[in-house]
Amino acid sequence: MPSYRKSFFNERALEEIKGLRIQHVSRQKGLVKRILDLNLDEEAIELRVRITPGRFFSNVATSAEASRKCYKHGEMIALSQPQSQEEAYRKNEIPLAIRAHDFSRLEGMKEEEVNFIGYTFRPVQGKDRRKRVVPFVWLPEAVRIFGYAENRTRGIVVHPYDEAARVRVEGASILSSVPSRTRKNPRYKIRLEHVPVNGNTERRAIIWSLRSDFEIDSMHSKFNIRYKWEAEREASDVFTFYPQSIAAYIATAGTFWKKYNLTPMEMNPFALPSRKEAEFYKKLCNNVIIFDPTLKSKDKIRKLHLDEKCILIARSISVQGHDATFFWNPERDGKLKDYDWNIPHR
Repeated sequence: MPSYRKSFFNERALEEIKGLRIQHVSRQKGLVKRILDLNLDEEAIELRVRITPGRFFSNVATSAEASRKCYKHGEMIALSQPQSQEEAYRKNEIPLAIRAHDFSRLEGMKEEEVNFIGYTFRPVQGKDRRKRVVPFVWLPEAVRIFGYAENRTRGIVVHPYDEAARVRVEGASILSSVPSRTRKNPRYKIRLEHVPVNGNTERRAIIWSLRSDFEIDSMHSKFNIRYKWEAEREASDVFTFYPQSIAAYIATAGTFWKKYNLTPMEMNPFALPSRKEAEFYKKLCNNVIIFDPTLKSKDKIRKLHLDEKCILIARSISVQGHDATFFWNPERDGKLKDYDWNIPHR
């Protein structure tokens, strides 16, 4: 990865991956298993098949443009959540149960036909009714940021504002600071809004309004095109969660957990990856490359784009099921902060 990234977030460069023992794969069926079976230290896959759906290549010159369109407009799993405040009050299903039900539908699909980018939910109260979007790729990345904060820094600093009367029906505001992945860059200042912290009936409606605001400095905007995409997404009728905000919510849930308040974790709207799924994501970043005929390079090989990672993560759910992929079980997986993100370099 570029040198401006902190070492904790280093990934294999393209040339390093090319130096591994390469398997050439030209079919999508069975691809998830082939990735899961890779030896992280020695093997890699070179895909000779397109992952981004063909419709996104219409009227574009490069696969990068197609991927950007796919990331912005690709298929999403709309959670079967309550549709009104009243319905939310009546129903007792927590977000985890709703996700488990909706993600299980992927198991009935053919692996190669799963093209979901992430999942969505909608507020059932308040003025901001924008659809909330959670791209799959940012879930394990958020856990990586959380792990870095816990192991290499003083952690993600959380300051709850949860004593006002309105907190009961609107949720708390949480101010936090999240470390940057970029060297010498300051922390993000993130404010989470509508975080349920009371174990009351209202929590069932509050959580669907969750959103975040955070600052992005000019250095991040210069080096990382993701933030340009974010500005475009948030200017439309949707709100996209990014890994820094998800990491802030994980830290918030942990802070309240230590106070014996399980409500933020119980109502967590973010699917937390298992240790096995985190390993799958690590292989997508470090052991998978793809042939791209639109590139100008001689061999036309590159690493995966964001939309391709999202789709392959969705396919991992379809192959292995919800509980094996996006159900964090502390007894099975250990602590989120202890997930291993190290990559051996040759």
